[in-house]
Amino acid sequence: MTAETGDAGRTENAMSGGRVRGSVIQARNIGRISFAGQPKDDSLERLEAAKARLAEEVRRQWEGEVAAQGLRRPEPIRLQWANTRRAVAVRTAVAPATPAGQAGPSRATTGSVPSEALGRCGDLDGLVQAFRALPQGHLVMLGERGSGKTVWVMLLTLGLLGSYEPGDPVPVLLTASSWDAGNTWVPGVEHLRTWLARRLVEEYPFLADKEAYGAGVAQRLVTGGHVFLLLDGLDEMSEALHAPALGALDDSGQELLVVTCRVAEYERAVERSGRVLSRAVVKEMLPIGVRQAESFLTADRPWEDTRWQSLLAELRDRPDFPDLPLSRALTSPLMVALARVIYAPPAKDPRELLGLADLASVERHLLTAFLPAVYRPRPAPPGGPGRVPAGYGLPEARGWLGFLARHMARHGTHDLAWWQVACAVPGWVAGLVFGVVSGLMFGFIGAAAGGPVIGLVFGVSFGSAGFLVQAVPSRRPAPARVEIRFRGTVRVFALRFAFGCVTGMALGFGFELPCWAQLVLGAPFGLAVALHAWLRAPSDATKVANPGLALEQDRVSTLVLGVSFALPFGLTFGTVFAFTDPRVSAWPALGPVGGLTFNTVFGLAGALAGWTVGHLSYGRVGRFAYSAAGAVVSGVVFPPADDPGFAFGTGIAFGVACGLVVMLGRPWGAFVFAHALLALSGRLPWRLMRFLQDAHRRGVLRQAGAVFQFRHARVRDRLTSHRDDDL
Repeated sequence: MTAETGDAGRTENAMSGGRVRGSVIQARNIGRISFAGQPKDDSLERLEAAKARLAEEVRRQWEGEVAAQGLRRPEPIRLQWANTRRAVAVRTAVAPATPAGQAGPSRATTGSVPSEALGRCGDLDGLVQAFRALPQGHLVMLGERGSGKTVWVMLLTLGLLGSYEPGDPVPVLLTASSWDAGNTWVPGVEHLRTWLARRLVEEYPFLADKEAYGAGVAQRLVTGGHVFLLLDGLDEMSEALHAPALGALDDSGQELLVVTCRVAEYERAVERSGRVLSRAVVKEMLPIGVRQAESFLTADRPWEDTRWQSLLAELRDRPDFPDLPLSRALTSPLMVALARVIYAPPAKDPRELLGLADLASVERHLLTAFLPAVYRPRPAPPGGPGRVPAGYGLPEARGWLGFLARHMARHGTHDLAWWQVACAVPGWVAGLVFGVVSGLMFGFIGAAAGGPVIGLVFGVSFGSAGFLVQAVPSRRPAPARVEIRFRGTVRVFALRFAFGCVTGMALGFGFELPCWAQLVLGAPFGLAVALHAWLRAPSDATKVANPGLALEQDRVSTLVLGVSFALPFGLTFGTVFAFTDPRVSAWPALGPVGGLTFNTVFGLAGALAGWTVGHLSYGRVGRFAYSAAGAVVSGVVFPPADDPGFAFGTGIAFGVACGLVVMLGRPWGAFVFAHALLALSGRLPWRLMRFLQDAHRRGVLRQAGAVFQFRHARVRDRLTSHRDDDL
């Protein structure tokens, strides 16, 4: 082989497709080799890189959840399903199999393909192959509570990713419960694809990195058919949205779609909407067999541990075996999973379940015994004592989880989002505390600057605004997903700094400050504006959205925002307090009209500054409350300070107070404030995130992107039924 031939062969190999090229590193290199004189398609290269990274992170995410729930120790429970007999699918003529050359009568059957087309049991490889062979690519899986729908769709996602090729669309599993008032997909208002593109960026923030993947790569992935949606728990949306959601899904134009839903809710949605998913095969989860349950219960037990085998062998000899409460309970994958955890210790005897009178009693016993089983004392994993929370046991965990479960039930959500912890504190309580603290904080600053009367004006104005923004419900900002990155920001930082400096100097000129004071005032405004150049969308492929990462990123954004307000507000207040005397200003020198103009101008300036604070952190109520407060305090006239050091010290205090007001209106700041109140009252632990992560490790919670969820809604409902501990 000549050198030219070898080079050509290597080039052809580099340009050819293959499973290996699906890795993140090699996906970045796609298109780097091009023929002479032909420019490479940079946008296509970056799109393929985004797909490869997305596929890898989806796989990593759900493999972690499957491992956390012990679903593959050593193998998943074998689920079963079949075509539904309910009137919730299109009626398509399907000819039964007949001998060659003979005509057979046609028959109408519910479902778009025969039940054999997708199998009847939980062989994952077979399921994936059958799904890929579906002629329409749409599938609905129905099931009762605890029938294993979520486990099924998680395993299907991983199975599809296991056979993923670079040219395939990436399966993305999302929960329908991600719909809420603050993060809304409203069918009929926002198109499903628009919602899906936004959710991709929220769940996988690296897709927002424009430098790596270009602008709007999530939208390109969705509209180009490079991802397909697996939507778990349609029933977990607000019931009023079930019917319009069904229509939106059918009209979405998605080539591939999987939806799971509880049976009754799906039937009502079909009835109310008058339509079905026209291209979908509709399946229904079947109860598992007791032999499948026995295999799962004993799969991780030593061979000499025969508690379950002997019990079930004894029961099979009874004529009423199928009707026994225990036999019926073991047809539910949820109850089987709970039983395996509860009766893992050798000292626990499953025969105690035989004494329970009915199915409801068996299920209630398993749901109640689950928490004590997972919070039994056990050694901590390696990694240092700080990695596992200590100092609490079952009573504390039950109380804290029960409070969170009731909070979720009151708000009709299945998602345990850290930024919604603020909603667990009654508005009047948060408003009273925040209003008093704000009033005292600003009141002392005003009194130091101009005496007790001015202090009273400052305290009442900002205290009233603080009470309103907490007590009156309003839409708050969503958590920001950013990180500090200095590389490649010099030019943007310099431009923004220059713009901020000009703005600050213009403000100083309006206050009739000396030239050197205008320069001093311009610097903090420049820095405040330029700080945001360091905030960029995360680009690390390992940083998939999770509750801890979302909190960390929003903390960074909140602190930078607080500093960006504290610097200019504080130094402006200090500079004006030190060097401006309104009594000798040019405006009052013009007489009554000039004095009125002076007060009006600075009242409007204060209102604008207050509007900015309220807008960024508290929504509509904040805009009104802080505009009014800013207008009032800006009209206050007090003499200049005798000591510039005291003036700037007071200004720094004012800036810090303004920064804190802004920060407490952001998700992380509101979380810190509400969490402190709840921890002081004993409703939640002081190290809440560590406690939740530990509950996830124990299998009580599962993780769905940036939020936690209870392992199953029935576990949450059981905790909700305990005594209410509301504030």
